[in-house]
Amino acid sequence: MKWFTPRYLAAIPVSVLVALLVSFGPVWAQDGSDDGTQANQIFLPVVNRAGEAIEQTVPPPAMPEITFDRTDQIIVRYAGDVQAAAVDHIAQVSALSAVTEVELAFVRELEDNAIVVKLEEARDLAAINAIVADMLSLPEVDYAEPDLIMQTTRTPNDATYANQWHYFASVAGTYGANLPGAWDITTGSASIVVAVIDNGILPHAELAGRTVAGYDFIADSRIANDGNGRDNNPSDPGDWVTSAENSSGFFAGCGARNSSWHGTHVAGTIAANSNNAAGVAGINWQSKILPVRVLGKCGGYTSDIVDGIRWAAGLSVRGVPVNANRARVINLSLGGSGTCGSTYQNAINAVVNAGTVVVVAAGNSNANAANYSPASCANVITVASTGRTGSRAPYSNYGATVEISAPGGDTSTGASNGILSTLNTGTTTPGADAYAYYQGTSMATPHVVGIVSLLLSVNPNLTPAQVTTLLQANITPFPAGSTCTTANCGPGIVNATAAVSAANAQISNPPSAFAKSSPATGSSVTTASATLGWAASVGATSYQYCIDSTSNSVCDTTWTNAGSATSATVANLQIGTTYSWQVRAVNANGTVDANGGSWWSFVRVGTPPGAFNQSSPGNGQANVSVSTTLRWNASTGATSYEYCIDTTNNNSCDGTWRSTGTARQAAISGLARRTSYYWLVRGVNSAGTTNANGGTWWRFTTR
Repeated sequence: MKWFTPRYLAAIPVSVLVALLVSFGPVWAQDGSDDGTQANQIFLPVVNRAGEAIEQTVPPPAMPEITFDRTDQIIVRYAGDVQAAAVDHIAQVSALSAVTEVELAFVRELEDNAIVVKLEEARDLAAINAIVADMLSLPEVDYAEPDLIMQTTRTPNDATYANQWHYFASVAGTYGANLPGAWDITTGSASIVVAVIDNGILPHAELAGRTVAGYDFIADSRIANDGNGRDNNPSDPGDWVTSAENSSGFFAGCGARNSSWHGTHVAGTIAANSNNAAGVAGINWQSKILPVRVLGKCGGYTSDIVDGIRWAAGLSVRGVPVNANRARVINLSLGGSGTCGSTYQNAINAVVNAGTVVVVAAGNSNANAANYSPASCANVITVASTGRTGSRAPYSNYGATVEISAPGGDTSTGASNGILSTLNTGTTTPGADAYAYYQGTSMATPHVVGIVSLLLSVNPNLTPAQVTTLLQANITPFPAGSTCTTANCGPGIVNATAAVSAANAQISNPPSAFAKSSPATGSSVTTASATLGWAASVGATSYQYCIDSTSNSVCDTTWTNAGSATSATVANLQIGTTYSWQVRAVNANGTVDANGGSWWSFVRVGTPPGAFNQSSPGNGQANVSVSTTLRWNASTGATSYEYCIDTTNNNSCDGTWRSTGTARQAAISGLARRTSYYWLVRGVNSAGTTNANGGTWWRFTTR
């Protein structure tokens, strides 16, 4: 049953309809700012499962959008493998402090050989960029960039809203996401997990049973506002900022406001319990939400956000347990000014290569999204916001970096044009369950995320690129006279029914199952290159392979296109390294992993030095001078030689193995007269050692 569609209204109890009609009438609006700026949002009474409207005595929180162009942290990435071994972070930070003439402190390590350092106080971005420029003068620094503080992108509401128009099929004057037809095909799959990377999620009746275990990635306890740093509790304690905090101290300039419960609102759009005769409907009725908390009071650091992105997709993060519920799609309803930095892009590339779709809000500054991050990053689906009439919402960012538009609300056109979802009555700490109308690209983004989760529910083999293609090829065109065009808002408004129908039609002819052939799993490779081979997949138009040195059954590098070939040569294999690899067949209808998804592995062992012999003094030779020279023949593949000489006849070195480098002789002096000496030489390379004479020790006697 499709909740709130006209043909099913008769199935809803009268008491519930009455309560909903009451709730859609005029309600509170609150000025949540201290600077005279109007920051209104509309709040609905709670409707319980009996259909009774529960009176609320607390008005909703309001959170004006703040551009917080200050930070007290910098991300520094070092070239090469400096983090592969034990690293002296004190020395690193000391060098950074010396070149910048700024007192810095080490915070923690990131992935990709990067660290986070902290200044004594926050500075504006112009000052931070000057410090970054000094850091880049160090040859060991690959890149450095501000650890920007990101914030939610919701535009505050200032009017009432009628219902969830944003889900319905488009008709003249109302341009929704067209969910009802999609629900005829699928209401979701419980095996698909959706990550909401935000300020946490509160328990709510409409989200009961819909979440899996998440994580709180906020490292700074002040921002976290829950008394500690990172932990396994992603619940939202509130992100309010008082007037006193806004005036001075750590949160100065953040803007005084009540708690937003932003992540709870986003999660409700994606997956509120549906068809249950209470509250609101969600886009996906079956899939699970993975709450990942990265935003708190005044926002959150990029370094925390990228760790949350990686972890959500099942990738490793230092000091954090592995995520057991890998997300196939990530919602990032957050952002800040500045183009996409390397830290964001590296994390996004990694999770997209692992098969996770990343959907990002374009931002609410009525500006080109190319100048905002992570909206300007590559390999993401950037979402602009449209209002009920199909025009660009006046706050929405725009431009060539936008992949698609979705309903996000526009209260400037009337009081019934917002996005209704789950919320909470608390102005600071959590109160009771509630529902509220928000507007913003933060509200448009979960529409796309929810529809992506439906696509993956129909065909879990879809790649991120295929998901983007399905969305963009199956849209609702912008209506005549719309302020949205294909040049600034993507190809059109997201259309769930068209996209899900297309995905459903494709699954009838995916590539057939196939297997890898060589190198066999568990085998050894002795050369620096190897040829990966696999059988043909019927119906495949191309193949992609991934090889990396992790064993987590996830592509941590890049899927490489092999075209129609059934083999690919990989080079620069390192001795002693175990490599994991997988191949997938691709056609227009989806992908199929080789061996039913099982990854194979092999180890590069290399070739040890070849057999060789000692030459002089000869074995058993007598009357040798007390000063003599040991000599031996060449060993093929040896990069150096080591010898040992002692007076013990036990076929082992009781002294010390001494290197001669590449020389095939060693001068010996100070030997005792009329004494027997035993000696052996071994060839050495990175693959091992080889003893001369098959390991037989030679003996000579001095005169």
